[in-house]
Amino acid sequence: METRGKPQHILQLSEEQRDRFVGSFDRVLSDIDGVLWSMEYTVPRAVDGYKALQRAGKEVSFVTNNSVRTMEQCLRHFEKLGLQVAPEQVWHPAQSIVLYLRDIQFEGLIYIIASAPFKAVLREAGFQLLDGPNEFIEESYQSLAKTIFDRQPVRAVIIDVDFNLTSPKLLRAHMYLMRNPECLLIGGATDRLLPVAKGVNIIGPGPFASILVEASGRQAVTLGKPGRELGELLIKHLKIAEPQRVLMVGDMLAQDIQFGRQCGFQTLLVLSGGCSLEQLQAETSPDLLPDYYADSVADVAQLLGETPKAHV
Repeated sequence: METRGKPQHILQLSEEQRDRFVGSFDRVLSDIDGVLWSMEYTVPRAVDGYKALQRAGKEVSFVTNNSVRTMEQCLRHFEKLGLQVAPEQVWHPAQSIVLYLRDIQFEGLIYIIASAPFKAVLREAGFQLLDGPNEFIEESYQSLAKTIFDRQPVRAVIIDVDFNLTSPKLLRAHMYLMRNPECLLIGGATDRLLPVAKGVNIIGPGPFASILVEASGRQAVTLGKPGRELGELLIKHLKIAEPQRVLMVGDMLAQDIQFGRQCGFQTLLVLSGGCSLEQLQAETSPDLLPDYYADSVADVAQLLGETPKAHV
């Protein structure tokens, strides 16, 4: 769907525009962090927006770049907020990578740079992983060479969030990619910055993945937002016949909105997380501009004629 002029706030739509918008999508794909909750807060009444969507007959799924949080932790948090969500409604990079590897019938050893929960998902799926080094090495070329050079038959390198990322891990990953021209490079989350609190960002996994892409000359298969391969995977496994009848909801322009637009989905930006109104108004790239925006998903309940109820 092409954006026509500036994005519109959903609560400023006319009654005719509102009815046309609500009737234009059957499925909602939503981000989680910054949309429902973050590390330090829960978005007030956002859960009411999802309940209203479900009551309106919309299919709701969640697509997050956060694989550090386990599926069990995620589902418990949904339940705590009073939202019933099944495991098959939640998509994250580790799960998407498992599906992708199965689709291509991948066999072989994987070198992985990621969090422990991320690795656990792949191990539980039956894949053989190699990681490390997980300890400090002596700062000498001799010690480095012993750490990064080996004869392991690695057929894929995967990189996602790793809070213990080190130079030797990147050097080792690069070595595997350069030694085997057929070795796959697969990326999870692409975020260049991770918003951990209002106005506080830390470096995300994106820049580190970019180092491997630039150094190896390979294009990564990206199974986090805004990866094209993730979009193809979702469309296939969710049996989406008409992408234009999907609404992508998120709080990040570069991840959520760009992802939605390149998949052919409609897009709704919420200002409850990583993007401010000032940043939205300053954005000029058509690929990053949403079709609509809202203060939060709570506005969706009001749009659908429901009065959000305060939570204790």
